[in-house]
Amino acid sequence: MSRANVLSLVGPPGSGKSTQAARLVVALGRSRGTPVLCASVPALLRGDPALHERLTRQEAAQVAAVRRAAHESADRGALMPTELDEVLVELVARAAADGPVVLDSVPRGRQQARILLAGAVPLAELMVLHLQLPGDVLAASLERQITRAASRGEWPPTQRQLSRMAGKAGVYTDETLPGLAELARAGVDTARFDASGPADLVAEEIHAHLVHRGALPAFAASGAVIPAATTTSTPALTAALAGVDPGQPEAGPCS
Repeated sequence: MSRANVLSLVGPPGSGKSTQAARLVVALGRSRGTPVLCASVPALLRGDPALHERLTRQEAAQVAAVRRAAHESADRGALMPTELDEVLVELVARAAADGPVVLDSVPRGRQQARILLAGAVPLAELMVLHLQLPGDVLAASLERQITRAASRGEWPPTQRQLSRMAGKAGVYTDETLPGLAELARAGVDTARFDASGPADLVAEEIHAHLVHRGALPAFAASGAVIPAATTTSTPALTAALAGVDPGQPEAGPCS
């Protein structure tokens, strides 16, 4: 049976990480009867209250010191300063002592993976759920990002937006994949899922895997999906999941 208490959703931009992370928060909370913290580097940078209240004074100062550089990196779709990852990993290790934690897009790169491996989160308690887009990953990621931008009225995308989208997709192929390989070599429990299908189908596959590994109880009949995190209508939910300014870190309900 898995001891996983920290579960991270990782994948290329547009693969539905924030959607699945939000659903996973609900499923874990219902099954374990305890609040579930959802954390990401962008949420830490934004000052998300659930994260900010857990920071030490020194950690809050570390975040403040790199905020400007982090926003500049986010504007290019590049990796943010590793100081944020160091703070997040320590925060998550403390939070995991009280209940499950869901991570959104951790790690995004090789250095971030090494910080995770060297941090205070026991590897036996870490599980990575890798959402993959088959075929040409760069093309598929760009297509999904452009579709998401169009859904919030940003059409046609500006050159700045396209550059940022390409930058984020490039980070996944050049940094995230090698980082995930390092985690796998270190023995971190990692599972891969085809994210090209409907969100409900992807959620069902994640649910089945977590039940099989013992990270979730088999409380639902076969075919049940991880519940949506909100009762908002589908168009409104889509807009909410996609509603970020081009120059700001992405902000889904869990990121």
